[in-house]
Amino acid sequence: MQTRIFAYGTILEGASDPRVAAAIDRYAERVDEGRVPGWLYDLGPFPGAIPHSPEDTRQAWVAGVILTLLDPRRVFQVLDPYEDCDPDRPRAGMYRREWASATPLGEPAHPIRCQVYWLNKVPYYARRIEGGDWRAHIRARR
Repeated sequence: MQTRIFAYGTILEGASDPRVAAAIDRYAERVDEGRVPGWLYDLGPFPGAIPHSPEDTRQAWVAGVILTLLDPRRVFQVLDPYEDCDPDRPRAGMYRREWASATPLGEPAHPIRCQVYWLNKVPYYARRIEGGDWRAHIRARR
C-alpha cells in the first residue's frame, strides 16, 4: 500500500527549512489537488487545520495537494520535527499526524487515504481562513 500525505500549507509553498523542500522534491510525487473535511486557520507564517467534527452541521473543507511518498520513512524523519509532531506522543506537539480521507478534485474523485498534520489545539491568536485555501489566502495578503 502506498503512503500518501495531504499537504495544505508551507510544505507546498516552499518550506522555510530547505531539508523539507528537498525531501518533498526528491521523495514525493504529486497525485492531484484535493480537499479534506476540516477548518483551516492562519497562524501567522503558516497555517494549521483541525478535522471537521461530526457534531458540526456546517461543512468546511481544507484545500491542498495529495502527494505519494516514495520513501515515507525519510520524508517523515524530516517532516515530523518541522511540524512539531511526535508520532510516539501525538498530543505533545503542535501537530499530530493522522489518517484521513482526501477527495481529489480530478477524475475519478474517489477518496484517498492520506496522512494529515492536524493542529492539536487552535491558538488564541489564530484566525479562521474562510474557503480553507492557504495558497489563495497568501495571495490575497500580498
